[in-house]
Amino acid sequence: MARQGDPEDWAPTITLLRALRGWSQTQLAEASGVDKSQISRYEQGREVPSPRTQERLAAAVGLPPVLLATMTAFIHRLREAMAGQGSAAAELPDSTGLSPETKRTVLEALDRAAFQARAELRLRARS
Repeated sequence: MARQGDPEDWAPTITLLRALRGWSQTQLAEASGVDKSQISRYEQGREVPSPRTQERLAAAVGLPPVLLATMTAFIHRLREAMAGQGSAAAELPDSTGLSPETKRTVLEALDRAAFQARAELRLRARS
């Protein structure tokens, strides 16, 4: 199966996987069997992990692989909203049961987290 998606969307997804466990790139590499340099390329937004690698990364942190695709799609929508190309709030299903105020709070927090993750990745890429 071909690699799908935008590397810039996958960068915060992979970083978030590590953050959920509090792991370094080395720890994620060891747990998933994916080379640390490859994880670095994903986090720098230079490459998209193959479907098999996505499965390995998800398994390493204890998440179902389908959740990675969902996370990445959500990050893509956030990036579009941040660029003024759409509204991430409009993309959230009503079935979440969240009030409009809660949705806005959650999206603002996610926007800040995505911004911070991207800033960290840029700093690391310069080092």
